[in-house]
Amino acid sequence: MKIASRQQNDIVIFEIDGEIKRSDTTDFTLHQLVKEQLDAGRRKILMNFAQVEFIDSFGVGEILASHISVNNIGGKLKLARLSKKLYLIFQVTGLTRVLDISEDEDAALKDFH
Repeated sequence: MKIASRQQNDIVIFEIDGEIKRSDTTDFTLHQLVKEQLDAGRRKILMNFAQVEFIDSFGVGEILASHISVNNIGGKLKLARLSKKLYLIFQVTGLTRVLDISEDEDAALKDFH
């Protein structure tokens, strides 16, 4: 998994590429990156899943942990561009009722304001 970040006004956008799974040998987790943004005072985070091919239960847990961390400080976390397969995973787990999911990045960005 690779994650590039950029900022648009006061919104941090994570562009995630690859698979979100436990067996990744990276030195960071998605939740750790979100917490770093929160510690820096950024409260609006958008995760773009356009290039995500796979997510396992660990990845779902990372997203849920990120949602809780952001929500606990009054911030907003949004997800955009989930494939049908990923959306189905969130739907089956009931997380589509909890997470803010947009079809595209522009809609999610507009919804922050």
